[in-house]
Amino acid sequence: MGRSCIDLYAHEIGVPITAVRSFDAYVGGCATNVSVGTRRLGLRSALLTGVGTDQVGDFVLSFLDAERVETKFIPRFPDRRTSAVILTIIPPDKFPLTFYRDNCADIGLSIDHVRRAPIADSRLVFLTGTGLSVEPSRTATMLAAEIASGAGTTALLDLDYRPTVWPSAEAFGVHVRALAKICRLSVGTEEELQAATGETDVERAVSRLFGGQLEMFVLKKGGEGCTIFTRDSAPSHVPPFRIEVLNVLGAGDAFASGFIYGYLQGWSPERAGRFGNAVGAIVVTRHGCANFMPTLGEVREFMAGHQEPMAADLA
Repeated sequence: MGRSCIDLYAHEIGVPITAVRSFDAYVGGCATNVSVGTRRLGLRSALLTGVGTDQVGDFVLSFLDAERVETKFIPRFPDRRTSAVILTIIPPDKFPLTFYRDNCADIGLSIDHVRRAPIADSRLVFLTGTGLSVEPSRTATMLAAEIASGAGTTALLDLDYRPTVWPSAEAFGVHVRALAKICRLSVGTEEELQAATGETDVERAVSRLFGGQLEMFVLKKGGEGCTIFTRDSAPSHVPPFRIEVLNVLGAGDAFASGFIYGYLQGWSPERAGRFGNAVGAIVVTRHGCANFMPTLGEVREFMAGHQEPMAADLA
């Protein structure tokens, strides 16, 4: 449940926006990327987002239908527009992006849309911090977590902190901490964790998130892999794969897709994290995100080719 948009990626790589002459059009948005990523790995996925009755909405839905993501729960809003993002790619460490989310469709999701979605019939529901930024999506996102909790569905919160959609980090933190209390799992970066808790020390920040039903927090560390925190054991670091990076945008969503796949297979958190690292490593070598998510076979081949620990377990 969450964002969907058209992603306009600069076709020319390594130049500023002033030198860009063309863009490649892909589908994006945190929850949308994950719905495609998990589907390509072989899971059944349904997406609850919102799109406008516009050409961009047609573009998003056509892509999702081709990917066999369930779209029948996605409302179309005649008075809202499908979101858009413009991105430039300047490796190794500059990836500027601009969001166009004024009156966007996905933030119009309401409790009625949530009630119609198959949350109670799912094994896992993926929620995002951005969904909390504006009403009616804020209340709808909270309700989705409550329905999941009551039905025994695992709720996973991706902190997904986008400063441009919040008046302050403090406002983000107040709402995301309330949602974390009724979720079982959470993932995020160090920057997002700090915004969510106001703590600069990672372990103190994670401790502040724990409480309520939250059992596990997975810290996404990009080129350093990930670290898994649970309430009852010491943090466990999962090493990365060493690859040549083209574009880091969407890597976290790719990681989440892989981690969800492993989690739902009943793997240990470390093995699921390693698999998530592999999916993320593959996507950062590619131009975009949702359109470039790997299949299960591609991930297995990648892990075997890198001769990494646990690769044999995935054969």
